[in-house]
Amino acid sequence: MSKELPSFLIDAGELLQHVSRTVYRGEPLYYGRDGTNRYDDPARVYGVLYLGRDLPTALMESVFHKHQWLADTKRSIALKEVQSRMVRAVGVLDGLRLADLTAPGVMAGYFGLNLEQLASRDYTHTQQVSAQVHAMLGDDGLPPFDGVLYPSRNNYPDASIALFERAKAKVSVFEDIDLVDHVDWPGFVADYHIGFESDPGPVEPDGEAS
Repeated sequence: MSKELPSFLIDAGELLQHVSRTVYRGEPLYYGRDGTNRYDDPARVYGVLYLGRDLPTALMESVFHKHQWLADTKRSIALKEVQSRMVRAVGVLDGLRLADLTAPGVMAGYFGLNLEQLASRDYTHTQQVSAQVHAMLGDDGLPPFDGVLYPSRNNYPDASIALFERAKAKVSVFEDIDLVDHVDWPGFVADYHIGFESDPGPVEPDGEAS
């Protein structure tokens, strides 16, 4: 394609958010390649790490991505589930250049996708976008993008990040924080009207599966 794909830059020194389980405290960041999430590699060759630029988006695209809030006005979550979660504060060591899928006209004009294909729970189209961006080469023969910035399905109009495994040297865990101790957790509970249950119920698998 002759049209240039817009980029979004995240400077070194910024902190990103990744929600994980407390059993992984102190472990290296995990770049999944099982093909079950929105911008995973369809060929399962390279790994992808999903990040948010703020806590609400990171939570909505992980812990809450399968909650049926339209059917459950209580918007509740089990206390045990909350206690099993932590937030990994991920520091950007070297600037990240992301393909900006949130820019006007990109999804329709560049990739030919409509809103239904973009937001569908069938990830065929978005995974193809991931593979296409990952395979791009610049004039210098090097990959121009470290990942993609894409519209959050569950916290629109905010955006999420799918970071390619080849950029893992550019980020590092700064701190693992229990979710209940995160400075932005009380605000999230209040703003999103979260209630709590004592019964843990079934535990959903991890992953950005919105």
